[in-house]
Amino acid sequence: MKNTEPDPETDRYAYSRAALARLVLSYEQRQLAVQAGADVPTDDTYATPGILVTQAQKLVDLAREVLTRSVIYERTNGTSWEEIGEALGVTRQSAHERFKAAMDEWELSLLEPFQEDENWPVPCMRIHAAAYEPTWTGRWLDQWVRETLPAYRDQEYPVSGHLQPLSADEEMHQVQAAIRHLHSSGAGPAERAAAYERKAALLDRIAVEDGTPEAAEQAAETRARAAQLRAQTEGEHA
Repeated sequence: MKNTEPDPETDRYAYSRAALARLVLSYEQRQLAVQAGADVPTDDTYATPGILVTQAQKLVDLAREVLTRSVIYERTNGTSWEEIGEALGVTRQSAHERFKAAMDEWELSLLEPFQEDENWPVPCMRIHAAAYEPTWTGRWLDQWVRETLPAYRDQEYPVSGHLQPLSADEEMHQVQAAIRHLHSSGAGPAERAAAYERKAALLDRIAVEDGTPEAAEQAAETRARAAQLRAQTEGEHA
């Protein structure tokens, strides 16, 4: 039987940036809800001094993460810094200064999902797990919402069914951004070849869907570039 599960290496490419940001936000909102719910029972028989304060601090930390992820989603979805500042009761500049680093890290994680760590033998994941495996995350959150929130019990896809779709224009923008980043970061030919192959496949699809021969020609040129890079890779390993 053919495996129909998405490949984690490419799964995120089937989603818009807004959809990925919303899934991450939903994931963190679930984490906050579960943590808050765990502290509702009042059996403190085995509670140690300060444990409830410690648990409350975890909630505060999780709430801060939810706020950050909300800002990232809003920005990805087109909300201005001025509008975000207004919602927070601060100036545009204050909102920008507070969340710019998180926004930059999010955008970088979409281009470089892993990062080297001198204290770890293998690269560490930079991208949020929910954005790295969005299909699995959506299914998992769908199930949790159905089981936890009565109002959504009869909805099959309460989370994944409402994500912003990926348009061909945005996908091309993503591919072009990835190619530029790979060139500027000095990535190897194998990584660049994969990006060009993805671009060629997208151009093939555009050529069929829009009936544009120019896209088919561009696809052929792009695929030839990818083949050159693949040949270079094979030469390095020969």
